[in-house]
Amino acid sequence: MEHPTRSIQACLGRLDIGYVDLMLLHHPDPNDVIPFIQDLGIVVQGWYPLGGRGHTGELLGDSVISEIAGAHGVSSAQVILRWNPQKGVVVIPGSSNPDHIRENTEIYHFSLTEDEMARIDALDRGEKHDWY
Repeated sequence: MEHPTRSIQACLGRLDIGYVDLMLLHHPDPNDVIPFIQDLGIVVQGWYPLGGRGHTGELLGDSVISEIAGAHGVSSAQVILRWNPQKGVVVIPGSSNPDHIRENTEIYHFSLTEDEMARIDALDRGEKHDWY
C-alpha cells in the first residue's frame, strides 16, 4: 500500500469492474493510508485493535499507552479503543468476557488530546498485528 491509488486500481482491473462497494484492506499502515481512504468517503474499520492473539499484552503494557491511561483514569484498552474513533476509524473489539465487553463500551466519557493522539500515532511500527 505504498501507492494506494495504484494498488486499488490494480485490484479493480483484476476484478474487471469499475468500482467496489466494499474493499477490506487487511493491516494498512494507518498513518499513510487512513487519510487517503477517508478523503474518498470510505469508512475505515480497525481489525484487532487490541493487538490480536499473542500481542495484546505487549500492546496494553506499552508505557506510552499506560501513561495516557493513567492520566485519564481509564484502562490501556480504553485508550486504544478511544484513539480509533477519534481518528475516524470504526473499531469492533472482540471479547467473551462480560467485564471486558462493558469496559470496551465505556470510551466516550473522555477525549484524548492532540498531543496524546500524536504520541500514539508515533508508536506505528508497521507491524500487521495491531493498528498503531
